[in-house]
Amino acid sequence: MNAMLMKELSKLTIEERRALIDDLWDSIESELDAAPVSEEVGKLLDARMEALDRDPGQKKYSLKEIAERLNARL
Repeated sequence: MNAMLMKELSKLTIEERRALIDDLWDSIESELDAAPVSEEVGKLLDARMEALDRDPGQKKYSLKEIAERLNARL
């Protein structure tokens, strides 16, 4: 990253930098949400949806449960 930009960012308070991180992350997420899904990923999602349709009793996990199993933070 540009050294001058880093110098300027270091002048911000911790709370200001955290808010900046949140704003940056939100902008990334909105761009990713708008991005088209590749054909390969689309086929994979379709196959998974079909598998769920074939076995509706299959255990489903929430994102929270998956994160806990992987010891990951959301």
